[in-house]
Amino acid sequence: MSDHKPDTPEALEEALAAAFETDPWINRHHSPIRVSVEGDRVILEGRVEHVAAIRRALALAEQLAAPHRAVEDRLRRRPIEPMGDRELRDEAVNAFTGEPVFAGYTLRTHTGDKTETIHDGGPDAGRILVAIEDPGTITLTGSVGSLSHRRLAEALMWWIRGCETVDNCLEIDPPEEDSDDEINDAVRIVLEKDPMVHADLLRIGTAAAIVHLDGTVATEAEKRFAVLDCFSVPGVYDVLDRLQVNR
Repeated sequence: MSDHKPDTPEALEEALAAAFETDPWINRHHSPIRVSVEGDRVILEGRVEHVAAIRRALALAEQLAAPHRAVEDRLRRRPIEPMGDRELRDEAVNAFTGEPVFAGYTLRTHTGDKTETIHDGGPDAGRILVAIEDPGTITLTGSVGSLSHRRLAEALMWWIRGCETVDNCLEIDPPEEDSDDEINDAVRIVLEKDPMVHADLLRIGTAAAIVHLDGTVATEAEKRFAVLDCFSVPGVYDVLDRLQVNR
């Protein structure tokens, strides 16, 4: 992509349309994205095929719009299986209670006008509040112990078939400085958690927030799962997929 920044709203909209057209993770037929420029905001809207399309659209928009315009994310993934608020809440609870990393956390939920405590980890525990306030939207608030925990929490939500978008507002306590190594650690953790992926056969590296994925997989489906797992990790700008299918 050229380093030239579009200097008018019309030019920016055209540049983004062209960038989306050529990006391998954005299928304009399956992931129609509407771009509008309002003052100092670039707004992306639409229902897209998968989380990879969301990550790449936002990354391209931020690259072209910065530093004079902020990008507002209104993109949503089409749910693999539509769910009601209560069912989505239950799936999120199952994801957190089934993950040993979060076993000692205080876990609460908010759906409609009802707030429930699922597990009380005590006054010194990390805490996560899962809120379902809009259909398909999972909002995470509270505090976790590391950047990897924050990233894993979001990836677990993207694995829920009814999830359309994740608003990850979790804070890190104590604060940590982010880096490629932090992203790489989180990607490796997520891949190891996915039962559909043989993570021990993969080689993972991250540079400038771009994940380099090498190794062998058994099927095209496993390859797709591995790539989408990487994109489910917040902070990943792109994935260089060099996986080979062992036919």
